Amino acid sequence: MVLMTYLVFMTIGFERNAFALEVGESASIVFKDVNTKDNDRETNLLDGRELFMKRQIAKKYVKVVDKKIFYLETVDSEGIPVVFVHGNFASSKWFEPSLEILPRRFKGYAIDLPNFGRSDRLEEVSIEDYANYVIDFILEMKVDRVVLVGHSLGGAVAQSVVVKRPDLIDRVVLVDPAPPDGLTTPEEAYPYLEMYKGNRDLLKKALVGVMPTRAEDEFLEALVEEALLMDGRCFVENARALDRYDFTQELKGTEVPFLIIVGKLDQIISEEMARRFERVIKNVQVKVLEEYGHSIIVENTELFMDLFIDFVGK
Repeated sequence: MVLMTYLVFMTIGFERNAFALEVGESASIVFKDVNTKDNDRETNLLDGRELFMKRQIAKKYVKVVDKKIFYLETVDSEGIPVVFVHGNFASSKWFEPSLEILPRRFKGYAIDLPNFGRSDRLEEVSIEDYANYVIDFILEMKVDRVVLVGHSLGGAVAQSVVVKRPDLIDRVVLVDPAPPDGLTTPEEAYPYLEMYKGNRDLLKKALVGVMPTRAEDEFLEALVEEALLMDGRCFVENARALDRYDFTQELKGTEVPFLIIVGKLDQIISEEMARRFERVIKNVQVKVLEEYGHSIIVENTELFMDLFIDFVGK
């Protein structure tokens, strides 16, 4: 389940563990060996090292159909396009560390979905509507054969993009994604969601819980501020939207390769949920990270990028 469900569980008394990166200045990155599980086999993914240098990131706006969309973009490169789509209670800021160490053969874009961050608001809230704006953003950037990356709720959005416009997408990386058959929040939980509107302390506790191996720092505080920018309607309506989709049948015919990454310590998305993709998509890899939670993209950005490069190709 996405961050929404974590917030509900924390409010109504379920216990959650809160445990501990932001990319440093231009320098080589030191990797640790991390065991992952792929089809029940332990694999060391970090044999190939790559020197990542911090890249400059531009902050921009673009008019997409009828809405102003905020996005981050890597500068000084025209390589393989990569579009990053954030999750619930989030924004493009979550992918800023990834953009900073994205190899220069890639051109990176991270958008604020409408209703989030600094982008305009939508009249209706649905996964399909979010996906439409991602598609139109890709068209506006005049790119195709995109590597599409989605985190949490953004994973559901990415699935919808593939269903609607597979011709635009080369491959997909989903990090702790909402599963292909949708996600249900219990009806009795919805009143509690209202408690999080504008409540910085509760939102911070929830964010700490979804990145259990990251230390509390200035970047975490910035992510809390980003969460507060989300449209107030979405505290409830995003949960409704996640309950309304089911891409199971449409995805069965896709030729697009998928990589699914899930943290074993994730209190939101289970390994079982992640492995549902194996029953639906024929060209899919599932990587289970034994030592991480819901947010490898900010818990260990270098490891995430190593997995990304291993999947996309050297």
